[in-house]
Amino acid sequence: IPDRLTGVYLINFSVGTPPKFQQVVVDTGSHINWIQCQPCVDCYKQDIPIFYPVNSSTFKPVSCQSPKCFQNNCQGSQCVYFATYVSSSYSFGDVATDTFTFYSANGEELSFPAIVFGCAHRSKSTPVTPMMSGLIGLGASPASLMSQIINPAFGQKFSYCFVPFSLLGFPSKLTFGDNAWGPGSFFTPLIVKPSDVFYFLTLLGISVGEKKLELIVNSSTIFQEGNIVIDSGTTYTSLPTPFYNQLETVVREAVEVEPWSDNSQSGTSLSLCYKDLDGNDIPPLTLHFIGADVPLSKDNIMPPMPNSDGLCCLAFLPTENQPFFGNVAQSNFLVGYDLDKMIVSFKATDCTKMA
Repeated sequence: IPDRLTGVYLINFSVGTPPKFQQVVVDTGSHINWIQCQPCVDCYKQDIPIFYPVNSSTFKPVSCQSPKCFQNNCQGSQCVYFATYVSSSYSFGDVATDTFTFYSANGEELSFPAIVFGCAHRSKSTPVTPMMSGLIGLGASPASLMSQIINPAFGQKFSYCFVPFSLLGFPSKLTFGDNAWGPGSFFTPLIVKPSDVFYFLTLLGISVGEKKLELIVNSSTIFQEGNIVIDSGTTYTSLPTPFYNQLETVVREAVEVEPWSDNSQSGTSLSLCYKDLDGNDIPPLTLHFIGADVPLSKDNIMPPMPNSDGLCCLAFLPTENQPFFGNVAQSNFLVGYDLDKMIVSFKATDCTKMA
């Protein structure tokens, strides 16, 4: 489910026995699963009822002595966790286990007992996302969902296909198993760094039309594998500031329309926006990863801004910190992760037809 106003994608599943409905962010950049739990001492408002652990017969707190106490943080004998995010959001509470139940597109149920998760008693969402009751972490961590649901049927493989935020009437699809590959797929190495929960790719450069901007020159000493995080929970793609400035300059030159001067209407920090831009005016962009050239569509490059009456903006940001490959640039691609072979695949797909 795309939440256009906050730029995240949500999935439905249930926790506990009897199962209680949850709606959580899908985040490959997070290492832990968590939901808001009662008593919620200091929590953001959510639309669905907050989970009551005492009402679940399969709920079990994790003790400090347990190997499942992944952060080794304790309050007395109770294992606790603390998760922070780039957006200044955070989640704090008890570590516990309970049954997670997922529902397939054809109505089948698949339950996993004793999944380790965070039962949040204090949390903050920035921006506020009342549709969200928590988060599913698919990152590179023993506490992430993928590390806990190893199944001979699908191994360590998952994929997602995100519909663009402009198509709110269509659900996106998250799949566990080997169905993300096929004709038209691009493959690039997936890199995991020690003591880090992120999945990294190596971005070599970006082409705007026929003009290629090189972020990495193979013969130089600045070559660095794993220079950008692929993150389903981040909205816009961020690039090192000097490289972003090059990209924006070339895009400005390629679009034969004057940029919109009042960017405050966009409701974002994006700096290059246009009013009532014809789709044919948007120059083609291709991301060059090791082994994979990924051509972006108009919705990946300059999506329409929510509640902005025809305003669209270049969906990239400058950063002085870690660059991120965000979900807008990944929409309408079937993105597959093979954690055994350590590769990511991209296949241009109409994700509305997969749902």
